[in-house]
Amino acid sequence: MSAASFDAELAALLEEITPDVVEHHERSGAHPGKLLARVLGTGLAGCVLDPAGPPGGRWRFAAAVAAIAERWTALAESVHLQVLATCGLAEHGTAGQRERYLDGLRCGTLVAANCLNEREAGSDLAAMTTAATRTADGYEISGVKEWIGHAPVADVFNVYAKTSGGGLGGITCFLLDAGAPGLTVHERAKVAGLGGLPAGDVHLDRVRVGPEAVLGRVGRGVRVAHPLFTQGRIGIAGCALGLGRAALRRAVAHASAHHQFGRPILEFQGIAFPIAEASTELAAARALVRVAADALEHGGGDAELLAAQAKLKATTAASQAAAVAVRVLGSRAYDEDEPALRWAGEARLLELLQGTNEIQKIAISSRLKFLG
Repeated sequence: MSAASFDAELAALLEEITPDVVEHHERSGAHPGKLLARVLGTGLAGCVLDPAGPPGGRWRFAAAVAAIAERWTALAESVHLQVLATCGLAEHGTAGQRERYLDGLRCGTLVAANCLNEREAGSDLAAMTTAATRTADGYEISGVKEWIGHAPVADVFNVYAKTSGGGLGGITCFLLDAGAPGLTVHERAKVAGLGGLPAGDVHLDRVRVGPEAVLGRVGRGVRVAHPLFTQGRIGIAGCALGLGRAALRRAVAHASAHHQFGRPILEFQGIAFPIAEASTELAAARALVRVAADALEHGGGDAELLAAQAKLKATTAASQAAAVAVRVLGSRAYDEDEPALRWAGEARLLELLQGTNEIQKIAISSRLKFLG
């Protein structure tokens, strides 16, 4: 599909994401599975998954996610999660695994979830306690994964478990079907924002799998998970760009229409300056996300550094824009049909996902030492 055709198809889809559609899903907690499939039906996943994809594909993906997030953050995050959860299979899957899952995941007829996070092993993967014990005919997996996006609606799970020793070298990734005996999902209660993106805890009670369930090589699960630290951060940054722009547009619209002392409040510096600062931060973040996406696409040695910087910058800018929108709207931000407070909550969540922003700062500083 040409870039023009893709843009036109995506734009038509975006017109269907009305405030009423968003409100329905946010209140009910229903996952927009049909919309997810339609977005992926444009071929968007190929921008990330295909080695010979379109030039500028990584940035095209981030920009598309941003455009979706400007309408609805939960759908944008679902698109991001789906493609991210497919990266390991696309790169490391066997012919049999790819034949069974890949087409369905690319087009959204199957939904995937990455099961990495644990209560005491969020950023510290070496502290993972989920274990896969060798059996005569495969492995037996036990443990609990917490706050897993897509978990209540997922058809396939990428489950990371310890297969040997300590440290990162003993982690293996397994592909598990939702109906695997011993695998249960406990849905989490709705949080402040992302109501249309269901999340849950994945409980693994002596789940037995054959060796064909191993994704990649035994003990090399961190390699399978590597896109989480590059593409994952760029995808979250794309979500943040769209959320921030939505908040900024709302703030400008209100400040232009609302009058005090005989003139629009946008004419007062106390209102105009924070909006100007938020606008500048978002513009800078967008430029950095594009640089990071291009570096990842071309295999640049600084891709991980730039991805961490992009995630840090974009999510911080989104939080700033959302906070400005709440301040500009004042008491109206608390109206039932006003999305500003939801955006503020979602922006904070984006600061936590794919590694907290404090972890991003550690990742950035640890790589800066190589600059000499």
